[in-house]
Amino acid sequence: MTKSKTHSPQLSIVIPTLGRVPFLISTLQDLLNQDLDEWEVLVVCQSEVEPEPFLRLGDRAQAVCRLFYCSEGNSSLARNIGLVEARAPIVLFLDDDIKITNPRFLSNHLRHYTSPSLSGVTGQILDPSGQTRATRHAFSNNPRSGWLYFPYNFDKPCSIPNGCAGNLSVRRDWAISVGGMDAQYEKGAHREESDFCLRLTQQYGNLTYDPSASLIHLAAPAGGCRNWGQNWGIHPIHHVAGEWYFILKNLKQGRLLWRDVPHHLMQLYLRQIWNSENRYSPVRISSAISRSFMGFRLARGKLKQGPRYITPDISSSYRSISILGPGPAELSARGVNSAAPASHG
Repeated sequence: MTKSKTHSPQLSIVIPTLGRVPFLISTLQDLLNQDLDEWEVLVVCQSEVEPEPFLRLGDRAQAVCRLFYCSEGNSSLARNIGLVEARAPIVLFLDDDIKITNPRFLSNHLRHYTSPSLSGVTGQILDPSGQTRATRHAFSNNPRSGWLYFPYNFDKPCSIPNGCAGNLSVRRDWAISVGGMDAQYEKGAHREESDFCLRLTQQYGNLTYDPSASLIHLAAPAGGCRNWGQNWGIHPIHHVAGEWYFILKNLKQGRLLWRDVPHHLMQLYLRQIWNSENRYSPVRISSAISRSFMGFRLARGKLKQGPRYITPDISSSYRSISILGPGPAELSARGVNSAAPASHG
């Protein structure tokens, strides 16, 4: 079996994965059924994987698929690795546990980039029921905090400042110029993609929300960079700290105004404390409040450390994995570290 020739893809797809090989293989098979020809997929593995399942996908998959290994389980870090390694001008972030039924899904993302001023596209995300929504919360039209209330199963196109990293495409150069994602959001903490999107859209303008770029999020209960514990009831500490870190960081950097804070605190309260699992148990409410204070303290520590953005001058933090046969691991000369983002030239 011979390696395919290097090509110049129109689109680079970045998929972080951790412990979900069967779901990942199904996602890759859906991508192979797309009507777009020139694309590549970069799979950033954060657990050890065997090449064999990828070989079974056939020659086409081997031609377009590139695997990387990073020992740190962190979805923001994984996406930054994908940004750095991408060969295409447009990068699409996807989750590993999705179902894509529309063969024009990739084309529906790319078609918007005929506008040179567009910063990115965020697509519709449905749960396994496939239900869409025709209405929006009244607060979702607020230009500053409305994204907190936006339903990502909405059935109409619009312009928004935030997107979900499970179905989000961006211009590679612009994404790197704002520093990529902040790996201080440990594992896959709440608000990781919002932090990135607000930095991007503040500088380059809103994203286009396109419901025709639709997928189904299967929400696999095990594995995944985001999971690391249940996302209901008393939340894992990295999610709790991530929400607080977002509020403190964006207040400090001026993207969040004090008049916006009540919206964010209410969302934090409803998610972390007064959720359906906790509200009928005083013991659980007390535990959730205690954990929120702990997350606040951790977030303050992260704020002092500073963000972990992309830098071009760090030694390797990941390696490539060959799926075309045995050979020495190719160590990348590029990685991710903590530094301020470069300005866009």
